[in-house]
Amino acid sequence: MSIILITGTPGTGKTTVSKSLSQRLSIPLVAVNDLVEEKHLYHGHNPEKGYKEVDIEGLCHELELLIESSVENGIILEGHLAHFSDNSDLIDCLVVLRTRPDILKKRLHKRNWPEAKVTENIEAEALDICTFEAVETHGNKVNEVDTTNLEIEEVVDIITEIINGEKHIPPGDVNFLEYLSQRLNGFQYK
Repeated sequence: MSIILITGTPGTGKTTVSKSLSQRLSIPLVAVNDLVEEKHLYHGHNPEKGYKEVDIEGLCHELELLIESSVENGIILEGHLAHFSDNSDLIDCLVVLRTRPDILKKRLHKRNWPEAKVTENIEAEALDICTFEAVETHGNKVNEVDTTNLEIEEVVDIITEIINGEKHIPPGDVNFLEYLSQRLNGFQYK
């Protein structure tokens, strides 16, 4: 069985894709955000940005335990912090989902998030933060999938091909820096 990590900026489709992938592969799914809540793995709350300040060390420990106990049956760990697991030897693949920042902005506004939180996340997406952090820890196990113009099942098909060793999509082809440059210059991204 496989140990699969699905990560990416909030709003890129991680939860929906992971649920569909879990059903297709009959592998259990654990949402990292639910784990943080269940285990109280946070230090406090940032009211301006509307999120909990996660205890990364505690989260890494819990992810390590989950991965070690799931080697035989497999598991999908989903969440924008899933890539923080440093147990790279047991992980079969890590997929970073990406979405063009203008689309991401619309999705996050639909969630009624505070503007500071929306801005922080679209800037993180433009700067490849999740991809950078994933590669830093997991190297060539990282795949990067641009979900901007794909349906959920298309993304699940691509991830299934990655898991089966039929495809590898190394980071580097997805580039949203143009969005950040235009944003800084006051232009709208098209």
